[in-house]
Amino acid sequence: VMKKQSIIFSIILAIIFGFQSCDINEEIIDEALGEDLLTNADPLNLLAPAYNNMRRVYGHRWLFALQTFSADEGMVPTRQSDWFDGGTFQELNRHDWGPNHRYTTETWGHVMSGLASATQAIDFLDEGTREHAEAVGLLSHFMWVCLDAYGQVPYRGITEVDFNADPQILTGAEAVSTIITNLETVLSNLPTGKNTVRFTQDAAKSLMARVYLNKAVYEDRYASNFSFSNEDMQKVIDLTTEVISGGTHSLETDDYFSMFDPGNENHREIIWSAKNELTSIRIGGRSVTRNTINGLSRGLLYLRNDGSFGTGSDAGCTLPGFLDTWDSENDPRFFKENYPNEEGTIPLSDYKINRGFLEGQLYGIKNDNGTPIINADQTIDIVPVQLWTRDESLANHTREVSLIATNQSVGVRVSKWSIDDIGSNSDDTSVDIVVFRLADLYLMRAEAQLRLGSGDALADVNAVRVARGGSDFAIGSATLKDVYNERGYEFYWEYHRRTDQIRFGTWEDAWTDKTDSDPNMRIFPIPPGPLAETPGLVQNPGY
Repeated sequence: VMKKQSIIFSIILAIIFGFQSCDINEEIIDEALGEDLLTNADPLNLLAPAYNNMRRVYGHRWLFALQTFSADEGMVPTRQSDWFDGGTFQELNRHDWGPNHRYTTETWGHVMSGLASATQAIDFLDEGTREHAEAVGLLSHFMWVCLDAYGQVPYRGITEVDFNADPQILTGAEAVSTIITNLETVLSNLPTGKNTVRFTQDAAKSLMARVYLNKAVYEDRYASNFSFSNEDMQKVIDLTTEVISGGTHSLETDDYFSMFDPGNENHREIIWSAKNELTSIRIGGRSVTRNTINGLSRGLLYLRNDGSFGTGSDAGCTLPGFLDTWDSENDPRFFKENYPNEEGTIPLSDYKINRGFLEGQLYGIKNDNGTPIINADQTIDIVPVQLWTRDESLANHTREVSLIATNQSVGVRVSKWSIDDIGSNSDDTSVDIVVFRLADLYLMRAEAQLRLGSGDALADVNAVRVARGGSDFAIGSATLKDVYNERGYEFYWEYHRRTDQIRFGTWEDAWTDKTDSDPNMRIFPIPPGPLAETPGLVQNPGY
């Protein structure tokens, strides 16, 4: 159990490093003592630890691994001796992880740090201020992540916080009610308008809509069929409508992948994101850029911001069953060609990695074991990519893949998040990690309308599809399955899939090497250390 006094040093460090954002300047404080520093600190610096913990929770492992590699959209195969990692990724795919699993344990730790840092900020900030409201919003978000992933939320309240007392452990309906009530309490003190790296009223409404949409799951986690109440679905409709009709955000109509590019702060469609900075000084967390880098082939070179070149690691890939649901020829979210996937010569300045799903034979810069060959006129030759490790075969990414991969090449790779790093530091990037964007609200509203049996769900699904591919991309009817599939097309590699699969009842299905159908795996285990140290926590069923 954390004592208030033991937390002061960590907050001081956050103040020293500052909170970096588009409208927040770093403040260096080199001499101050304990609680006096905290009491008189700039409120934005008191918020810094909670905001920075978002980067850790949403790092390229941790929550991403739990939401993606345990679901039907992704896996990390073992390729000879590569990526076995003690069976960590195999256990995620097969659904046979235990209480000591690396990423369930580490993610829990990052979420607990987020809860603690947000609670500390609440305790020192003045009630009724914007910054206090933001701290409550951040706390509510960390609570939701904890509830969704682990089913239990250690909670110290938002008034008269006592770090010397044991936390209350919230579950089910009580956790849902507390998250909603806290957000409603501070809603009017949160800012309106566009700011994707600060917690706003629209971020709060988006979070409340997400909680209401999943409320039936959280209140009866192991049900054979979830009972979505009309009242909850109407709440989803009302909240999403407020944000959609507010006009602050609009759907991206030109380039879907621009939402995941460097400089995506305040993108027209993004409501809230985890702020990232491209810096040579590591500021913590893991770069979302590495969600792409790690899956690329060894042999496919990418260009860094500092002019150097890097290469992938043959790690994560998507799964054939997920790909088979796509209209891959006509969906612009499936693939974006930045340079021709064929032999030829192009200017070096035009070389940017293709985006989306990288299927079949890859083409890239002609190179010599990782050293690019650049022509005298600053052009490059595009040739079939050849792996320079293991069997040095061609990088031909087939859909067929298994946990024990037949070679380094198999498995369609995913290049959704733009690559943005500087040489030796791949942990920091200027690509903010999207948490809420407007398309999610349209599809949440469509789903709620279908579950309620009222409203025009088709119009909401088509609003998203037309934004992505024009009027010819619209569909003629909308069922719950259509919404489920659309969420897969829209939000792949964005931390959604596990939660969506549980809510739609596909989590116990079989895919690739996964045959487990145990509903206990809908939530992750509480790590043994916190379980022994925190009164009130109990191990989840099945572990």
